[in-house]
Amino acid sequence: MLHEREGRVRDYYASELAQHRPGELLIARENSYDGTAVRADMRTIDRSNVTRLWEFKISASYEALGQILVYLAMARRAEEAAGSDCPIRGVIAAFEFQPEIVYTVERLNLSIELVTLPPVLAHAGGIPTDAAPVSLPEIPRQSGLLASWGAELNQQEMP
Repeated sequence: MLHEREGRVRDYYASELAQHRPGELLIARENSYDGTAVRADMRTIDRSNVTRLWEFKISASYEALGQILVYLAMARRAEEAAGSDCPIRGVIAAFEFQPEIVYTVERLNLSIELVTLPPVLAHAGGIPTDAAPVSLPEIPRQSGLLASWGAELNQQEMP
């Protein structure tokens, strides 16, 4: 299941957060907000008191962008209700990004970080990074009804 793989990648990344993001601390995994069913994959905070909400994907598409925008809105609403005005930023972490996502984040100045995950993390999600080429089987010509039916079609197509 894709979500399970993303969770393993997130857990591995979180366990080595200090290596990947020096000065950033893990606050929570599966961070949720009262009154909603949405939850960010991870929440961190840095030395400048900037909170980051993370969404992990194998390949980031429009769905990831929509998810992080909703998470940011829910987090900011919760912070405002608590009387806090700490900056909150979104992060989409993936092995690859649809080019339109990168363009949209830059063009609309969304202040969302796009973090390309290192290939070594793919093993945490069970994603092969150096799979051997696949050998395709050779299918012999079919005889009988299917072969004659195909021959009839080929004859009909010939002028």
